[in-house]
Parts: sequence; structure tokens; C-alpha cells
Amino acid sequence: MCNMLIGISSNYIENKSCLADAYTNAVIKAGGTPVLIPVTTDKTILEDIVSHIDGLILSGGGDVYSPLFGEELHPTVTDYNLDRDQYDLALVQLATERQMPVLGICRGHQVINVAFGGTLIQDIPSQVPESKIAHNQVEARDVATHSVRIDSESKLYQIVKQNDLLVNSFHHQAVKAVAPEFNAVAFSEDGIVEAIESEEGKAILGVQWHPETMAVANDAVMVDTFKYLVSEAALFGRAKEIHKKIISLDSHTDTPMFFRYGIDIGKANPVFKINPEDLGAEENIPVNYELKVDVPKMQKGMVDAAVMVAYLPQGARTEQASKRAADKTFSILNTLLKQIDKNKNTIGQAKTVADLQRLKKEGKKAILLGVENGYGIGKDLANLQKLADMGVVYITLCHNKHNDICDSHRGKPEHKGLSEYGKKAVKEMNRVGIIVDISHTSEKTSFDVLALSKYPVIASHSSVKTLCNNTRNISDELMKAIAEKDGVIQVCLYRGFIKKSGKATVKDAVDHIDYIVKKAGINHVGIGSDFDGGGELTGLKNAGEMPQITLELLRRGYSEEAIAKIWGGNFMRVMNAVKVKK
Repeated sequence: MCNMLIGISSNYIENKSCLADAYTNAVIKAGGTPVLIPVTTDKTILEDIVSHIDGLILSGGGDVYSPLFGEELHPTVTDYNLDRDQYDLALVQLATERQMPVLGICRGHQVINVAFGGTLIQDIPSQVPESKIAHNQVEARDVATHSVRIDSESKLYQIVKQNDLLVNSFHHQAVKAVAPEFNAVAFSEDGIVEAIESEEGKAILGVQWHPETMAVANDAVMVDTFKYLVSEAALFGRAKEIHKKIISLDSHTDTPMFFRYGIDIGKANPVFKINPEDLGAEENIPVNYELKVDVPKMQKGMVDAAVMVAYLPQGARTEQASKRAADKTFSILNTLLKQIDKNKNTIGQAKTVADLQRLKKEGKKAILLGVENGYGIGKDLANLQKLADMGVVYITLCHNKHNDICDSHRGKPEHKGLSEYGKKAVKEMNRVGIIVDISHTSEKTSFDVLALSKYPVIASHSSVKTLCNNTRNISDELMKAIAEKDGVIQVCLYRGFIKKSGKATVKDAVDHIDYIVKKAGINHVGIGSDFDGGGELTGLKNAGEMPQITLELLRRGYSEEAIAKIWGGNFMRVMNAVKVKK
């Protein structure tokens, strides 16, 4: 682990970036390589530095400027530096949006809380006068002066392995309101929050004490704190190296639904207001919306490729309405192609596996075209050839209602599986080289497709029915049948398909991957987020957070070869099998 680069934020005193030796020595003792990050407010420079490190320590120092968390400056807050504050906040943002492990120490603990929307007690002696603990001790820095109580359910407890921990103390500011998505996991006897950590399972930890000075004095527990960070950095570093080699592909995103709002997939888009009626009654989309897939998020999330679909909510099935649906499909796809062309310096369309490989080498993100709901081909099978010529890689046969092709997973059967028209559609998709996608179909439809199709099929965004009993998910029997046909189940990150109640986490999603590997084999599982169509988990809200899946797979012992298959190799095998054409 000695090659794991641990960046450490510098203190800023008299225009000098400086740092106490204890920080670097503690990292070395834990097996890491420390890198001092100079204080600068140039975000481009900081971004370049952060791209080269594997973990971040936010060091101690002066006060945090209270207007940064919405309060007037307290008279006792005098030792602050706005350049240092902006620098530290930028480091937190840059590191955490890349899913990098972060350890905040004393001031760094407070900075993490502010960065994520929490507030601070500005001065413990005047604002918490009942406190009997000397939070700014006079004893030497390696001497513990009071104890903290640690939550036994916390990650911190797993590190220190004790409920009561003796710590040192050098601060007068402290955490007040804990930031959203964080938990307070340690308290001193006077109620002061002594540690916070991500409630989403991410490797973000803040401690109010100074473990570095006690670590260099050979306190084993404090050394373990740094070993934890170095270990997480090693995992993150390995994930980065794997993603450099493999092609990571998200097989289902609904991002084109938002083109009408003027979004640009080539740049970071601000939060915008949407009209829920525009998206169809099925969609659970907030009015104030932040796009989940764009090039900056894909870059931060180490995602190489995404299938973006033309989604059509099911409408009337008259000749006229079906013609309008087909026209709408082509309109959406043409708009997507224009977006790709507009951003051709960073994006390219992939029609084949060779295209995916070429774009990876060019350092560009790949966009593949898909269609969600066969309603979008209308009543004219000739549209399938046109879609194939555009580069459409798959078509989801239906959505949440029956159509002319087949029965959906919802409602009383109409066709008892594939209709006669649907059988012709599957044969034509085979002929023109479009993958048949059985997500959203009834189980009878799925088995009909498997019996008819000459090539492997996919479920582009479905999960495991045994783990989450939802009609959208795949039963064990169907899973094995898909595998026997050499197809792939792409685990959907929509919380309602991962867990029936409560928060659905990355661990829960990887449980679905584990299950498919166990029942069907490593060659038959992938990832289809359903981002921008409702897909979202606790700790995995957009494409930028996708490394959390890789990190969890590594924690469970998956090899690089297995991760490559899960992240896109299996999907690309099916692409090749159906002879997707240029």
C-alpha cells in the first residue's frame, strides 16, 4: 500500500502553505505516501492535484468563517482565512464528487460538515457555557484528556473497536447541526459532536480530535484510523486503475426525456424546473430536477458509455396515434444525434463494440441509442431497419402497459405473451441486428421471446425478483432461461426494484449482482441504472457516483476480469452476437 498517494491539505500562516510533521508521519506509519497540497484558490490546479491522489486528509488549523454556513461572525472568531476556507471546501467537493476517501481532522471535520450543508458552534465556551470539558487543552498534543462515546453501529466503531475512546482536544468551534446525509457517531460527555461519517456508506469520516499526534506516539487505535484511510485509498486506487482498462457501460438512461428543457449532455447542467405532466403519469420525477447523466458526471464517475433511450409512454393504438409515436421516436433520436455532434470533442456515437473501443482510446464518452417501448416503432416493421441504420442497439418491447407487440408486466394479459405482430417484430429485430430487451414485459412475453429469438436477449434495467418481489424484476426461472440463451440481466438501480421498503443502498444493489452471479453465472449480469427515469439509490444518485459499485464489488472479492464483465463486457458480447451493424 506504500504507493497510495494521500493528499493532505496545508495550513496557511503568513502566506505560507505549511503542515505539522505529525500528519505526514502518521500517513507513513499507516503505509501511505503523503502529498502536501499547497493552498490555492485556483480550482483547475486543485482538480489536477486531486486527479493524481487516492485519498484526502483535511488537516486542522484556524477557524471556519461563519458566514459560509449562514451565520453572523461571532466576536471570538478571529483566526480565520477566507483563502484557506475556499481551498478546503474546493478540496472536499473535488474529492467527494470522485468518490475518493476523505478523513477530516479537527478543523477538517468541521469543514466536511459545512461543505455538505451543516452548521457549527462558533465558540464552545460562550455558546455552550455548561460544558465542563477543556476542549482546548493545555497538555501536550499527544496526551488524551477526555473520552468520547462512539456509536457501536458506526464505521468509526469498526475502526477503533471500542465504545469509549480517549482523545486529545484543540478547538473552540464544533459541529452544531449535522449535515444532511451524515450521522454524528461520537460525542463527548457535554454533548459536543466529536465525529461524523457518511450515512450512505461512503468513506467520508470527520473526527474532532487530532489522531496524528497520538499515532506518531504509537497509539495503536489512532494508527488504525490512518490505516483505514490508506486501505480505502488502496481500494479507490485499484478501482481507478480498473476503470482505465475496462469499458464501463450503463445500459439504460432516460436522459433524452429532458431535451425539451434545453439541457446539454456535454456540460454540467444547473437544476431546472420541469412539468411532471410532460414525462407521463408513470414517472416519479421532482419538479426541481438535476440531470443525472452528462459528460462531466460520466467523467467523474469513470463511466465510459451510456445507452440513452427514446422513451415513449404508452398511448392510443390507432393508426394515427401509432404513426405519431413513431415520428416522436425518430425526433428524439435525431435530437440526441444533434447533441452528440454538438459535443463531438468529448462524445461520440457508438454503434458497435469497435466504436466503444475506439472512443475509449480517444478519451471520449460513448453514447449508444436505444428505444424504450416498442410502441415507438408504430405499426410499420420497416421502421426497425431505419432504427438499425441510425444505430439503435436495442428496443424494449413495451413499457408499463400492453401494446401491439406484447403484454406488459402489469395488467390482465391481452395477447398471452407476444402477439402475432410481436413475433414478426422479434424476427425482424434479429434480422436487422437490434437487441431484444425484455425489461417491462410479462414473464410469458419474456419466455416467448426466448423461444423465438435466434440471438441472446437482455433485460436492460431489471433486478432480482427473489430479493425484491416486483413484477418488473426477473424470477429465478426466467434468469436461468436468459442465461441459457447467453443473454444478460442488467441490474436496475431504481430503489423500488432493489428493496421493497426502507433505503436502498449500493450494498443492496450489489446483493442483486451477487445473486445473479450465483444463479446464472458471471457472464450474465450487468448494470442499467435507469438514471433520469427514476433510477437512484442512497449513496448513488447520478453517474458521478458509479465508482461506489466498483468499490463494493472489490470489497466482496470480485476480480478485475469479473468487474470488466459486469461493467460492460457481457453487454458487449450480446452486441456482437446480434451483429449490430455500422
